Amino acid sequence: ALLKKHSVSVTQKEEHMVEMSNGCICCTLREDLLVEVAKIAAQGTFDYLLIESTGVSEPMPVAETFTFEDSTGLRLGDIAEIDTLVTVVDGSRFLSELDSIQTLQDRDWQADPEDQRTISHLLCDQVEFANVIIVNKCDQINSDEKNQVKRLIQQMNPTAHLIESVYSDVPLDRVLGTGLFSMSDAEKHDGWLKEARVGEHTPETLEYGISSFSYRARKPFWPHKLNLVLEDMLNQAPPFDTSIVLRSKGIIWLASFTGIQGEFSLAGNHFNLVPGNPWWAEIDKEHWPEGLEDAIAPLWSEPHGDRQQEIVIIGQKLDRDAVTKALDACLLTEEEMDMGEEAWNHMSVDAGDPFYEDWYNAIDSAVGAGSDVDH
Repeated sequence: ALLKKHSVSVTQKEEHMVEMSNGCICCTLREDLLVEVAKIAAQGTFDYLLIESTGVSEPMPVAETFTFEDSTGLRLGDIAEIDTLVTVVDGSRFLSELDSIQTLQDRDWQADPEDQRTISHLLCDQVEFANVIIVNKCDQINSDEKNQVKRLIQQMNPTAHLIESVYSDVPLDRVLGTGLFSMSDAEKHDGWLKEARVGEHTPETLEYGISSFSYRARKPFWPHKLNLVLEDMLNQAPPFDTSIVLRSKGIIWLASFTGIQGEFSLAGNHFNLVPGNPWWAEIDKEHWPEGLEDAIAPLWSEPHGDRQQEIVIIGQKLDRDAVTKALDACLLTEEEMDMGEEAWNHMSVDAGDPFYEDWYNAIDSAVGAGSDVDH
């Protein structure tokens, strides 16, 4: 929708897909969007362009679209800038959808046949990257339910502006011309919740029992023990029957793959733990970016460098000590730490590492594609 005083116009054009300059065929930009925005900008008659994406899209790829060049070297960001990313949440269904076990394919919402995302993970991605979150259908929930939804959203995205609405009726100046989007801040979005970047604070059990904390440790997890704890989280088995984890995300250090960060995400009744980037300790310092050594000095601890556990946990009636104890029980003991990485690997396999095959295949595929990821 194109907005100017006393006028509303809608432009539609048949889609044309092209590969982005980074060569990733699964991340494509719409060439027609670039062309149409260029035409609109050249007219000089419109103040704002409101782009409404589909309900299964994620805000971050939309923002990234503004950084990619077409075949002529032109970027969407050269002719227009992102002002605000807005996510509209159905307040009456937010908590139930977050707990859903359905995938997008179960509802025929998938973006393509390979789309394996779950409803709960998509919902979290849409909430965590937005600048403004509109909690809609507030007339269909009572005050306690509304405040519980708002508190959870604030834990998931503490910097977003929250707006309550009925029929999505909100003042335009709350979503247009806000200047809330920052590309430099967006580029720092790197695999864990904003809660972990905003800074530590003393979590408290508030009126609706929703709180959060960051779990950290300097030892690796035994994969088989960690998997059992994560299953207990999903199934709300003790201690997670009283400390209910609604959302968790972070980086994990597994004893079976000591060179690679594990990217962990839990939402509702699903969790993913997949191989990510190498730890900086695995990369020769001559290949480090300038200034990195000083930047990560607070995270560095010999002899394992930047390897660590860092997991943000958001939940209801969280008993921090009980959750921490459950995760601590998955860590190697001091005696096991002294055995060394080769022994850890063999012991993990012997114990039945539930992640080993998927991780090994993913890393092997990445290496085959020219990645410098190493195991």
